[in-house]
This record gives sequence, structure tokens and C-alpha cells, in this order.
Amino acid sequence: MMKKTVAGILVAGGILTLSPAAEKYDTRAFRIVTKLCTPCHGTPFYMAKQLDGDDWAYFFDNEKKLMAIHKNKPKGIASLKNKLFQNHKKRLKKFFIKSSKDSGAVHGCDANFCGTRH
Repeated sequence: MMKKTVAGILVAGGILTLSPAAEKYDTRAFRIVTKLCTPCHGTPFYMAKQLDGDDWAYFFDNEKKLMAIHKNKPKGIASLKNKLFQNHKKRLKKFFIKSSKDSGAVHGCDANFCGTRH
């Protein structure tokens, strides 16, 4: 009985300790960015840190400007026209703003983030 009580306390303590450390970013957006943007721009968090939140908002709100930046990059244009990108623009915009250089977010290395996939 005592062993079960101690084990229960340890399990509950472990769960409570790990809960705040859970992912604090949108993993779906992370995976979309990894799939569509990583080949040219590097890892999602590295890419997000290149601009501040206002710049990300500007580019996502001004699709013509975003397309113009990628005009000589066929892979980039294909990614921007991709249905996955088009269907998740709001989610991606939020991800980039929350991970931007002025956001104060400092993401460490986790199973998704280490290394750039090409």
C-alpha cells in the first residue's frame, strides 16, 4: 500500500512538473513551415527570428509583397501557392509573430527543432 502511494505521488508530481514545459508553440504551423519553407530559409524558429512581429504581419497581410519577394524563386512561389500554405495563413502568421525577434520567445532545442531538414 505504501509503495502505491509513493508511486502515485511521484507520477502526479512528474505530470505537474512537465505540464508547464509542454510545447508553447503551434506544432502544426511548425510542421507546415518545416515542409514548405525550410529548404530555402532554414529552421522555422531561425526563420522567424529574422524579422520582428510587425514585419511578419505586414508580409502576411500584403500577399503581393510576399509574392514579389519570392518572384525569382520557383520553389518559394510554389510554397506560397500551396494549398497547405493558403489554408493555414492565419495560423502561420501567428506562429511567426509569436516566434519573431521582438517576441521575447526563446525556443530551445526539442525533438522538432534540432537541425535543418533539407
